Amino acid sequence: MTALSDPDRPAPHHRPLSKAARLDRISTAVRRDGFVNVDDLVEALGVSRMTVHRDLDELQALGTLRKVRGGASAQRSTRYESDLEFRLGTAVDEKRRIAAAAAELVNDGDVVIVDDSTSALHLVPHLTQRSPLTVITNALPVLQALGEQNEVSVIALGGLYDVRHAAFLGILCENALATLYADVLFASTSSMRDRVLYHQDPAVVAAKQAMIRAAGRRVLLLDHTKIGHGALYRLCDVGDFTHVVVDDSVDDEVVRTVRETGVEVLVC
Repeated sequence: MTALSDPDRPAPHHRPLSKAARLDRISTAVRRDGFVNVDDLVEALGVSRMTVHRDLDELQALGTLRKVRGGASAQRSTRYESDLEFRLGTAVDEKRRIAAAAAELVNDGDVVIVDDSTSALHLVPHLTQRSPLTVITNALPVLQALGEQNEVSVIALGGLYDVRHAAFLGILCENALATLYADVLFASTSSMRDRVLYHQDPAVVAAKQAMIRAAGRRVLLLDHTKIGHGALYRLCDVGDFTHVVVDDSVDDEVVRTVRETGVEVLVC
């Protein structure tokens, strides 16, 4: 068999990369560009199509990307939620504005639940200015950011650590929430369609539902990229929240229909 016909042998003008290096380069590319093409990866990595497909299968199993025809995508779908690193770089300006507006709903001395969404993560700098404050969260980045703040008391929700969401989930998390009460919840989700909220992960859905039950005021942080999409698991109706904070790219008709449910909508 010649080098050209061997499906698993890299082209001779390429220096083979290690598997770890290939996975890292693919992950970086898909998070940066949102999509990678199989043929481009074959050329860039100097490996066969079969090797590229195996690498994509492994990254898909890790939740880094999802395979699609001709390549792989970092964009969410009905069953797949974009990985944390990709979401951290999506609609950043909108999420910051939403967080700044939502923070005005916090009173000094409140007990606050912060979920594992990247939208809620942008609240952290604002929360440090509302002392004294107690923050309940299952999100590791929030715990890390607030853990050394003397004026903020932090209650960590236990559970099984999910690296894809950088959060603690499962029955331990849900049981802990059942024993707590908070003044206000800040949460987001992956999509809203026809005034119904959805998410792709049932464990995330269960944790968010427990948070909703545990809070008096419930604030939904929703940027325009999440409007009009569905996901596999129903979280709740938008009317289960008391406030919704959106960016000014959300259609006026959507804002009107949400307000019809009795929810206070803040547009920033």
